[in-house]
Amino acid sequence: MKPQNTPVVVTGSAAQVPPEIASQLGIVILPLVIIVEGKEYLDGIDLFPSDLYQKMRTQKIEVKTAAPNVGQYYACFKRIIDQQESDVLCISLSGKLSSDYTAAVDAAKMLSGEYPRNKVTVIDSLRAAAPQGLLAVEAAKRLRAGETIEDVVQYLMDARHRSGLIAALDSLDYLAQGGRIGKAAYLVGSVLQIVPILTINDEGIVAPSTIIRKKEKIIPGILSILAKETPGFTKLGLSVMHADAVEEAEVLRQSLKELYPTLDIPIGEFTPVMGAHAGPGLIGLGYLYE
Repeated sequence: MKPQNTPVVVTGSAAQVPPEIASQLGIVILPLVIIVEGKEYLDGIDLFPSDLYQKMRTQKIEVKTAAPNVGQYYACFKRIIDQQESDVLCISLSGKLSSDYTAAVDAAKMLSGEYPRNKVTVIDSLRAAAPQGLLAVEAAKRLRAGETIEDVVQYLMDARHRSGLIAALDSLDYLAQGGRIGKAAYLVGSVLQIVPILTINDEGIVAPSTIIRKKEKIIPGILSILAKETPGFTKLGLSVMHADAVEEAEVLRQSLKELYPTLDIPIGEFTPVMGAHAGPGLIGLGYLYE
């Protein structure tokens, strides 16, 4: 049973928190907006990521994404305070990737005068997709265990730098179209099998980690980067992601289970907020370690 007045964690659908986990921990998920050929859809409500990626495979479509706006955050925070008389801890997408953080902060400021006894705290995760979700889940667990919101905020400020995303793209085309290809631009149109592996750096920006030249080396490449990024861990959380690549994601999960047999490793669909730029066929993982 949820302790009375335990602060409520809010995060966006981009965080890929599994619905059953969100329900167990009382995490409130706000859907992102996906705009396909000018028509708006709510992520996971009237358009699912798999549907979007299949369309992207078969049609040349324009896809844009939008974070929840100030009004949506205001309504969400207000509803939690009114119904549960709880403080709120919101964990946003990287402010360098989306307006998500700014919208949540503005909504929190609007509510501070109306509800002086309830606090709405917004943290920029500096991440997106699975690592953002891992941070939200850990925050909710700590709050339910009785930690103060101040202690959990301090934990998140440190832990976000021990979290990360590692993802391999099926094609460079979408990255080039979105203007996020950077120094790998010269590889577009190459006849070689080029697979970039991306991460999100500590500034919250998508950055290339390495280039794989044979697709059979994708999973070993992801595992190698994971090992380098989580040295001497005492606790490790993992979540596999994919964009319409279920079979490949399952192979990645099995490879991870061989290395980390005691871990529960879920598979989730990659958030459209980045999938619109990365394209279908992506596989990867999010991690959080102590």
